[in-house]
Amino acid sequence: MTIVKNSMNEINAVALIWFEEKRNSKYWDLTLDQASILLGGISHNTYNSLLNRASKEHSIDLSSDVESRLSLLLGIHKAIALSSPKGYESDFWNRPINHPIFQRRSVKEALLAKEPANKSLS
Repeated sequence: MTIVKNSMNEINAVALIWFEEKRNSKYWDLTLDQASILLGGISHNTYNSLLNRASKEHSIDLSSDVESRLSLLLGIHKAIALSSPKGYESDFWNRPINHPIFQRRSVKEALLAKEPANKSLS
């Protein structure tokens, strides 16, 4: 069981480092506040501490909530990458989408919204 847990902690580290790279203004343009919200409202100190440990130790233990949120963000990233022209993935993250689910909000805005765009769909 220890081997499985260690492997998961290594995956967690890679996922958090990936998320930090995507947070950059070149890609998703997320502030530290926005990143914290997407990861379930963790504090800036917790985020920075986890990121430092991930970078130095290449292994971190995350709560199941943060693991799930990172997994969902990776899935969203993959869906955008598969449905957008090569090189325009970040544009698709930040550009408003004319669809009832998004109501002319970007993926970023929809994920950060306190309320869903269309309550009847939630």
